[in-house]
Amino acid sequence: MTGSTLNIGKTEDLNRQNSLLDCQGVQTTIAVGTTGNLDYELTDDCYLTGIFFQTQNSNFSDTAALQVIDTTGIYSGTPGTVLGQFATNWVVGASSTGGNTVFLEAVYPAKIYAGMTLRIIYTSTGTGSGNVNVGANYLLHKCLY
Repeated sequence: MTGSTLNIGKTEDLNRQNSLLDCQGVQTTIAVGTTGNLDYELTDDCYLTGIFFQTQNSNFSDTAALQVIDTTGIYSGTPGTVLGQFATNWVVGASSTGGNTVFLEAVYPAKIYAGMTLRIIYTSTGTGSGNVNVGANYLLHKCLY
């Protein structure tokens, strides 16, 4: 749904009467030595409570940033505006072909509105053995009102 009036301050206040668990996953490949984006645009108002961030072939000096983007400009007036950055120069652990998974749990639920984009900006340092596979599984709770 869009235009939600649901106002939750604590994760434990999310329940089946006010929200629907709606986890979403996205993935991409970042070329060695480059920076790329992994985007997911929301189609419903949701609360974000965590992210499972996964890499394969990452290097210890690779970094990531997590942002919320006003894709259409409906909230800020300017399309593409960064509304919030929740991680900056987040050091990504080294991984081999087996991969690396990190869980980032929100201290409180973050309300993200339909039309906004969750973006991970991934920077590969180019010192690894090949392109980096990057994935994110977002723990989203779709607002019911």
